[in-house]
Amino acid sequence: MKTFQFKSHQVKKGLIFGLIYLVVVFILCYMIFGGINGMADAANNFGSAKGLGILVAVVIIGPLVVILQLINPKIEVQVDSANLSIRQPKKEDSIIPLKEIYIMEINHALVNQLQLFDQNRQLLATIHPQNDTNVIFSIASVIAQQGRFVKTKGNKKIFGNPVETISYSRQ
Repeated sequence: MKTFQFKSHQVKKGLIFGLIYLVVVFILCYMIFGGINGMADAANNFGSAKGLGILVAVVIIGPLVVILQLINPKIEVQVDSANLSIRQPKKEDSIIPLKEIYIMEINHALVNQLQLFDQNRQLLATIHPQNDTNVIFSIASVIAQQGRFVKTKGNKKIFGNPVETISYSRQ
């Protein structure tokens, strides 16, 4: 049995929380400085633009990054000879028999995302790590060793940069 642990990247949850956080910070600054003109006057009276940028980064963006790290759950994925199990806090464990996995796609829908599909191309699971991008390649490799999969490599461009895509299909 092979076990992988990583922080999951939840785009929707992070985006919603980040936007709400920035709106609340803007409203607070609006009330403290007395409107848009007050904020502009405070920025002009601050002096150095670099100093203001550092202050904004430390006071506003720094806590946002820390909070986003805390709200993303730690995921544990276990692969044994028969099953793939995904454990998440506050959610029911997901157990997928390896014989049900027919297609695995890496970097197709999103960068650094592994999607698992059944024979009818129904999505079984999505694995999207936050930091360790090699974990999805390792998980796919371990699953591919348990069954007969054909590996296909390709490329797709994202913002003009080529990104390697990998597909595993059961024979």
